[in-house]
Amino acid sequence: MPAPERELVVEPADAQRADTHTLFRLHAIMRQGTAASLPAVWERYATIDAARATVRGMYSNDRVLRVMIVTDDVPPRFVEWVER
Repeated sequence: MPAPERELVVEPADAQRADTHTLFRLHAIMRQGTAASLPAVWERYATIDAARATVRGMYSNDRVLRVMIVTDDVPPRFVEWVER
């Protein structure tokens, strides 16, 4: 009995699967020092609203000048700047 022929499925490289969920990360621009000293930049956020809420708390640190939200993809994609 011959093996059934399989249809070749080609997906674009930038297509996302329906079962994947976008995570977000924070990138801080600092006045002095590095952003690595802030625990919030090491976390992954499940929603954009959770990331925005964390940014509001980061602005209590005087060394933080600006914060941007990016996706947790490789390479990260810009989402938005969060102003003071």
